[in-house]
Amino acid sequence: MPLRSKMLAMSTIPVVVLIFAVAYAVSAQRTASRSNAEVDRTNTVRQLLAEIQNDLAVAESGVRGFLLTDRAAMKADYESAVIDLRRDLAELDLRLVEDLQRKRLERVQELVDERVATFRAALRAGSVQTPDGQARLVTYLLHGQTITDALRGLTEQMRATADALAAERVAARDAAFQRSYRVEVLAMPAALVAAMVLMVGFTAGIVRRVHKIRNNARRLDQGRPLEDPDVSSDELGSLSRALVRTGSHLSELQEELRQLATVDELTGLANRRGFFALGEHELLVAARTRAAVALLFVDVDGLKRVNDELGHSMGDQLLKETADVIRETVRTSDLAGRLGGDEFCVLLMGDPQLDPQRALDRMRATTADHNERRGRAFRLSLSIGLSSIPAGRSVTLEELIDAADEGMYEDKRGKRDPQPVRSI
Repeated sequence: MPLRSKMLAMSTIPVVVLIFAVAYAVSAQRTASRSNAEVDRTNTVRQLLAEIQNDLAVAESGVRGFLLTDRAAMKADYESAVIDLRRDLAELDLRLVEDLQRKRLERVQELVDERVATFRAALRAGSVQTPDGQARLVTYLLHGQTITDALRGLTEQMRATADALAAERVAARDAAFQRSYRVEVLAMPAALVAAMVLMVGFTAGIVRRVHKIRNNARRLDQGRPLEDPDVSSDELGSLSRALVRTGSHLSELQEELRQLATVDELTGLANRRGFFALGEHELLVAARTRAAVALLFVDVDGLKRVNDELGHSMGDQLLKETADVIRETVRTSDLAGRLGGDEFCVLLMGDPQLDPQRALDRMRATTADHNERRGRAFRLSLSIGLSSIPAGRSVTLEELIDAADEGMYEDKRGKRDPQPVRSI
């Protein structure tokens, strides 16, 4: 996953948490608003039911008062109460939404119509002052009382249902407020803290990874081995792996350059720089360990004539064969190098009983073996000088070479038996 996507994902966490908290708070607020509206509607229903009962009581009181006193004001109170009763029923019809309550309202309207009819019948019967009329009046009043009791019971049921609904709506509103409180006061801060912890951890991880890249860059600058790269698939991981690959490539190039700087390309032996650098170190070790040291200075005879008569390719072949003779003669612990042109050196080190003359004899014998091979275009001839120092004595490589060089020239001039080893 790209680092940019990771950072974008981490930065969106607080935003997502905030959006969720705001959305949840808005949802809770809407739930509370709906619950408040339902509570207000339910309270209105309760109030209307109470007013319906009061309208019935006023209407009944007006009818009874008119029958007893024959006062027009009492009849007017009755008629006004019936009008209020009709209006309150119509208003109640608009407020009710529950199926059970609406069914009860239909029954209430039927009973109200029946009760108003008994009021009118009682008023008509009361205007007839006969025993039969009075008997019907009593019947209407008793029947009306029965209807009133039924209406009162039905409206009480409706009020009880409205009270239960109101309590349920209040509980829902309170629960919504509690959820909103928990989200806003508890969950949202906790989520934000968690998001901040994740951001801090993510940032700390990036800092650690950048520090590792920086440390590898410092190691690369100092020429030290690099640590393992970051294995992540993002940009920092790619950068870390690229740095390690670059470091490895640079190390390979440095080793190649070192080889080019210290190894003779033609013969594969150490060149002058490499021979002197390693030779001086070997001499210091020999002085410290009291090891015997000797040096063979080898010059190739007739190289110019081979180049002039047979070509430089044959001259190169002559130099390569000389290097082969040296490698076949000396030990792997000895240091051999080409100082330049037709000059070679071999630094011999060993115990105090080191016999460099034996090494020189082996080199001459190996040279003779090469010359006996068939199909040769030239004869290999080497002029060799020897120099040595006693065990434990300190001397420079230049001094050894100068001493052996003198012996080589004597050998070249006389081409006689090997000269005695020169000690310095």
